[in-house]
Amino acid sequence: MKQPPRVVYTKKILSHSWVRWAVARIKRKNNSTNVRFVGDTGSGKSWSALAFCEMCSKLLNKEFTVNDVYFSIKDVLDEISNNDPPRGTIFLIDEQQVEANAKDHQTKRAKAYSLLLSTVRSKGYIIVTTLPFSDMELKSVRRFFQVEVETHGANITTKTVRCTPRYLEYSRAKSEKVYRKRLIISFRDPKTGIMVHRKVSFWDIPKASQELIDDYELTKATFQQKLYKKLSRELSEEEGDDDRNEPKAAAADHVEQTLTDYQKGILKYMREGVRMQKEISVKLQEDGFTSTPQKVSQNVKWMRKKGVVIIKR
Repeated sequence: MKQPPRVVYTKKILSHSWVRWAVARIKRKNNSTNVRFVGDTGSGKSWSALAFCEMCSKLLNKEFTVNDVYFSIKDVLDEISNNDPPRGTIFLIDEQQVEANAKDHQTKRAKAYSLLLSTVRSKGYIIVTTLPFSDMELKSVRRFFQVEVETHGANITTKTVRCTPRYLEYSRAKSEKVYRKRLIISFRDPKTGIMVHRKVSFWDIPKASQELIDDYELTKATFQQKLYKKLSRELSEEEGDDDRNEPKAAAADHVEQTLTDYQKGILKYMREGVRMQKEISVKLQEDGFTSTPQKVSQNVKWMRKKGVVIIKR
């Protein structure tokens, strides 16, 4: 059996030891780090995953943006095969179980996913994923993740999410047996000079930057609308097409006519696939508008209240 994961501090203890362990794994060892966040809906798993990725990127002197968030395994494979990202690249695959519907598709996807995780080990990537439950992923994929972080809900006062992170060691003798180990931090007691070893049972993950959260929410909403349209088309083909959607389409056109020129500009660029509020704001400034990322975010909220559906074309 392997030794539990450990972080040794030669001076003072620093915060977020799990982040330091994950980064040290790819810096000092010829390895990647695969982490999955699990938890009930609303428990903070997506925001915690964003914060984890953001903290790792800072230690790696990189910038983590919404462009590093993927909702499809295929998109991750395309990025790696086409661009060969450098060591230390972080991939966040958010709620990817929604794309695995049919059994044959799930099997193909699992083969591709497990092949990806097994072959990129030496590339030094950090691959993070989110799932409501770990058993929603097939066993052939689950075994490639070294860490599981279970989220238990947010503390509004401290703006943190309470989590229980565990290192996963899979038994070779018993295929279903998993040993869940806590991270050990070692440090020298300043008074006695004796090395002290403590196990980390819980981790309060701070909130990610607001700009990253806003960009993520916009991107996720776009993905969900595309997914809903795809599912609606599939159901229409099975049940027979009719004219039930025509009133909704007319209503949507009417709503869009009520938008201001600034809001129409936002809608235009989002449908063209511009994902970050900062980029949208720059394009609107080039069009002659007074714009900031915060103003874009606020207007998107107003547009949603009006019933505007934002999807890329």
